[in-house]
Amino acid sequence: MAKKPVALDGLLNTQSRPTDTGIPQRGAASSNNQIKPAPKKREGEKRLTLALDGETYRRLRLHAAETDQTHQDILAAALAEYLKRENA
Repeated sequence: MAKKPVALDGLLNTQSRPTDTGIPQRGAASSNNQIKPAPKKREGEKRLTLALDGETYRRLRLHAAETDQTHQDILAAALAEYLKRENA
């Protein structure tokens, strides 16, 4: 018995546009259209995974876009300031 072909017509909605959330998306063209080179790994660099709640992550992304900084730069500066304040 032969299988019936599956019809996928109508599964994609090509008429509507995505909702604009106001949050810049990775890879979106910036206003000055300059592409930054990928940062080079520094000697002795260690990697870390950080979990943030959705609201904090949204605020970080907006601040990074507004100040033209990376998440890495913002978090590294904040951590350095915290460790300095705690004399750690």
